[in-house]
Amino acid sequence: MTLEEMFCDLYDKYGKDFNWYLLPLTQADGAFVVELNKEIGQGHFLSGKKIRAVAKCDSNDDVLYVVRSGIGRDIYYMFHLTYSAHNADGFPRYVEFTDLFAVKEFIERSYIEDCM
Repeated sequence: MTLEEMFCDLYDKYGKDFNWYLLPLTQADGAFVVELNKEIGQGHFLSGKKIRAVAKCDSNDDVLYVVRSGIGRDIYYMFHLTYSAHNADGFPRYVEFTDLFAVKEFIERSYIEDCM
């Protein structure tokens, strides 16, 4: 399953009210990555890694990022951005996913719980 296929499945299932959208490839290293790097700071385990923003939730500040692991696999992180440069420990909150099936399950469950 690709990211595009995952979102197509969810759009088909939930229609125009589905609250996530894919980010264009031209924005993959744009404003959402800049914001994340500002929020996580130098000491974070993702600091200095090649991070790409791939999807955004319309109804909150959750952004899905992907990082290539050292073993050639993609690891997905969903960060809840705070838009603050001075975050307390534990912020911004995030969830780590090792595959797209886990990402899809999390997004779908969150959508059902929060929006339906």
